[in-house]
Amino acid sequence: MRSSKNSDARLTSLFLDMLAAEQGAGDNTLDAYRRDLTDFSEFLARAGKGFASVETQTLRDYLADLDARGFKSSSVARRLSAIRHLFRFLLNERVRSDDPAAILSGPKRGRGLPKVLSISDVDRLLVRAKALADAPEASAPRRLRAMRLYCLLEVLYATGLRVSELVTLPLSASRRDARMIVVRGKGNKERLVPR
Repeated sequence: MRSSKNSDARLTSLFLDMLAAEQGAGDNTLDAYRRDLTDFSEFLARAGKGFASVETQTLRDYLADLDARGFKSSSVARRLSAIRHLFRFLLNERVRSDDPAAILSGPKRGRGLPKVLSISDVDRLLVRAKALADAPEASAPRRLRAMRLYCLLEVLYATGLRVSELVTLPLSASRRDARMIVVRGKGNKERLVPR
């Protein structure tokens, strides 16, 4: 039988107090941790275990249970993160002499494909930007901003630059006679992009 001194609810409360005080965790973060750890505690109670006595295999069983309940891999990863943080806390507070979550690996998360615009979406963007740039009733500053937007969209579409690369292009990239644009991309690496 678990002692009431180290009950899961008490340990969860101490852990959440630490998160709030030492790491400045907000209310939403604390609520998410509380929900995740309450679910974990309920699973352990059904197995006759608690935070202070659980072993690695039971943690694996819990992760398998989450999978069986249809949790997405991102939700399982978040729950595992909460459990890891909890056991590091319990180890630091000397409630436990080991960390049963230390050797667990999280679920493999597939990287989603980037979302791309269809050709018709791009055409609509370009037509709208061109119409704004050519609007005779617009003030001069508004037309200049519209022309700039049209130019940026054309360059973006024609070159395949990242938006972050586009907005940091040097003035020299606008030379009409240049056949290539020198782009500084991720990792501060330079590459040449045909115009």
